[in-house]
Amino acid sequence: MLACRDSRRWLLAICLATAQISHAAEYIRQESPQPATAKDLEVAIDHAFTEQPLSDRFLMTNLKQYLADKPEFWRDSKIRFDTRSYLFERRNSSINKPEAVVTGGELSFESGWWHDFGIKAAYYNSTEIDADGPHTGLLARGHENINVLGEAHLRYRFTDTFLEGSVLKLFRQTLSLPFINKHDIRQLPASLEAYTLSRSDSEFDYIIGHLTEFKDFDRDEFVNMSEAAGALGSDEGVSVAGARHSINESTTIGAAFYYGWDTFNTFFSETTYHTAITENLDLRISGQFTHQRSIGEELIGDFNTHQFAAKAALGWRGAVITLAGSVVDDDARIRKPWGGSPSYLSIQRLDFDLANEKSLLLGFSYNTEFFSSLGLSSYVNLAHGWGAKDPLLGLDLPDRTEYDITIDYKPPEGFLEGLWIRARYNYIDIEDDGEKVYDFRLIVNYTIPFI
Repeated sequence: MLACRDSRRWLLAICLATAQISHAAEYIRQESPQPATAKDLEVAIDHAFTEQPLSDRFLMTNLKQYLADKPEFWRDSKIRFDTRSYLFERRNSSINKPEAVVTGGELSFESGWWHDFGIKAAYYNSTEIDADGPHTGLLARGHENINVLGEAHLRYRFTDTFLEGSVLKLFRQTLSLPFINKHDIRQLPASLEAYTLSRSDSEFDYIIGHLTEFKDFDRDEFVNMSEAAGALGSDEGVSVAGARHSINESTTIGAAFYYGWDTFNTFFSETTYHTAITENLDLRISGQFTHQRSIGEELIGDFNTHQFAAKAALGWRGAVITLAGSVVDDDARIRKPWGGSPSYLSIQRLDFDLANEKSLLLGFSYNTEFFSSLGLSSYVNLAHGWGAKDPLLGLDLPDRTEYDITIDYKPPEGFLEGLWIRARYNYIDIEDDGEKVYDFRLIVNYTIPFI
């Protein structure tokens, strides 16, 4: 772990040279490096209904050519191995210092269509190289390896009805919704046992479905949705409905509603707008609202809370100034047991969503074509939260400030295409706390598309 500590010196120097501010919620930032312009910033409601393109390069080119004239089921099948090696070092106090190095990844098969039916399966693995101290999230509890069939579902696409473009998915799958998503912030993504009907990348996107079980990123077993939320021994699920509408090329609106049976409801809505003020000056603004309240048997307690958040990003000739803010109701914190928070204040370590917490994020970035051509990008976050309270005891909680640095190297082409190296460091300043709270992460991803 000594190499980790020494590397922080050059990490800061490089980041200052290539800095690009982070604009998205943490679970979105984990799926791809940050874009270079305000126009391309992705918000939670857009991310939920945007299919991520797969690589068009193949390791087994001869086999791919052989399948070119075969039935669509085989011709369009994809086999890929998304490898990941992860080094994690965190210091919460002088005696609480979780550390781990792991390797593994996700081996997946996705078929083409046969009479509008298809299948997908993905096997997840996280294997310990070295681990010490408390739980890191890279492995299961007790530093146990993770081996699990994370995805296994049957798909059916609608082609000639009013549901054209929609896809029905049955059994284990991943989602990218606000609060219910892959939350891929460690070695492996979270996944669900679910039954969904959805449409993406259209003028009007939607999803409806019912979710029965959830597997978090640091587990190798699926548990009932209500149990994952904290109601041990229960077996309730979550019903989901959401939609996004593109009003025009500049404006989108969307919302999602989750009915957690006998636990709690969540309503989330978001609007985003982009405009080019001049040829070199553009502005993107967005706002979101979240409301949560306990329902039915209230298996995880009685609460009713909400959160407002807004964000503005102004870009000019590669420089971007970003300001985001959030306010949470004083009744309770925001719950997120089934994925990452969509809040603009959700950054590398903190989400700034405690009861009564107010928070601001400020940043400046500059991204040149030179660094982009080399596959380099980076971003810096500075966020501060104040006014948080313990709603049960009525006590004031300390103010918190988080400083984040991330550097990405992802070659756009050439023999290193498919490689993504990410170095991350964060430092948290807690009011009236003398402890140094920080962590360092080094993540090496490499995608091997066999066919």
